[in-house]
Amino acid sequence: MKPNLEPVWAVLSTFRPGASAQHAVASVVGQVDGVIVVDDGSGPDADEVLAQLAELGANVVREADNVGIAAALNRGIRAAREHGAAQIITFDQDSVVPDGFVDTLRAAVRAAEADGVRVGVVVPEHFAAVRQARGEAAAIYSPAANVIQSGMLVPVAVIDAVGELRADFFIDLVDTEFELRLRRAGYAVLAASGIRLGHALGTQYLRELFGRPVRLPGIPPEITLSTPFRYFYRVRNRIVLNREYLRSAPKQITRDTLLDVIHFVNALWVARPRRALWRVYRAAISAALRGRMGRMPAGLAPTAASIHWNAPVFEMEQE
Repeated sequence: MKPNLEPVWAVLSTFRPGASAQHAVASVVGQVDGVIVVDDGSGPDADEVLAQLAELGANVVREADNVGIAAALNRGIRAAREHGAAQIITFDQDSVVPDGFVDTLRAAVRAAEADGVRVGVVVPEHFAAVRQARGEAAAIYSPAANVIQSGMLVPVAVIDAVGELRADFFIDLVDTEFELRLRRAGYAVLAASGIRLGHALGTQYLRELFGRPVRLPGIPPEITLSTPFRYFYRVRNRIVLNREYLRSAPKQITRDTLLDVIHFVNALWVARPRRALWRVYRAAISAALRGRMGRMPAGLAPTAASIHWNAPVFEMEQE
């Protein structure tokens, strides 16, 4: 990195990593001052891959148990700080970082700060097929909305001011909660113009309701369904998020909740057995109302594991 810039470190969380994690580390290691990889309890099966990541230049930290992505990233951020990092960029294990990506994010921070903006985080304008910038893209940076943590640059001073990622969320909506917390504290959430972070997307299915395709303005015809157990966290954390941020961000909370409800109904319609996903939903609602955060109850895991999706795979129409 250039000597006149503050040290920037990349932090990646891995879980049962494969070759994609090697590509991720290899793509970013030359763009930052250092890389921290926190493995989230993958166990001995990950030994070989993690050793390869260390050979690529990453500092590998291993959790004995699966503690969740937020806790894993927090541990990596602390480790990066011990190495003198002033800026942190977080990544998923399957995000491919293009050349010049880090420099573009940092240039956006400098430009915004020169304009008097109180920068909280900067993300790429595009994350895979998702556009994170809001409105028309400006030359260097634009306001962002609904940011995704992979590819997110945050100054260490901001973490000092607002706190770490919420480890009790475990997974899902961790980045959204951090975004809303930043906005409530008066920080700007920005997108660096003209860059895209590649990311492997899950299988996409045709969005259907009561067996018929759903095509509404602003809602895509496809739906990316999560692994069934994730719906416990998505439902519980959505309720907790709404309770904490409805007053400070009513428009965003209302819009996102509507989209999530549509998604949850879509997922329930195609889930088999449907009653199993409904049980997951009920457990999530109960946990949110009772303030039970952290990991999903162990007794619910077999129910979640029994669920599969009965939906047609979405195929992009050819022009």
